[in-house]
Amino acid sequence: MEDKTRYIIRDLLPLYREGLLSEETAKWFEEQVKNNPEYKKLATETPLPKKIIDHRLSLYQILFTAISFFLAIKTSLLNGSFGFILWYAVLGLFIYLFYRNVRIVFLLSFVPIFIWGVADSLAELAGGEAIGGTTLGEYVISSICGAVWLAVIHCLFAIVGSFIGWLCIKLAESGSCHEKENRI
Repeated sequence: MEDKTRYIIRDLLPLYREGLLSEETAKWFEEQVKNNPEYKKLATETPLPKKIIDHRLSLYQILFTAISFFLAIKTSLLNGSFGFILWYAVLGLFIYLFYRNVRIVFLLSFVPIFIWGVADSLAELAGGEAIGGTTLGEYVISSICGAVWLAVIHCLFAIVGSFIGWLCIKLAESGSCHEKENRI
């Protein structure tokens, strides 16, 4: 029986440290640890497998963000598609759910399209298709303004997606609050 209790203590330790145990289980856990020096040592010296969990989560975050980003770029306005509305909202949703930071959503949705817009204009300039009665300076300024406008349009849909993510988080938090109230 002693071995089973030790394994149970070790399995419950991460949940106890995060405060995820029910009140009765937490009291039982504390009594077991307080009454047994071996369990007390186990509770104080056992590191959490947090590094492994964080590594796996960041891998999933990068994977989902990359897939969303790829789909969003493939459907941007520069490709003549209006499917970007959906995919930039999905990109904003995933990035916000993973990082909970609107600035990251802004950077990942604005900067690539801005760079792509400027590069597309420079490619037209290099191909000789671009300057039609304008000076080089006017064309560059026009290209930058157009790239900013294009990036802002894409960014707005990503911000809408992040707002949806924020709402999902708030709804989940309020749902968990109601569950705790119902248990009491």
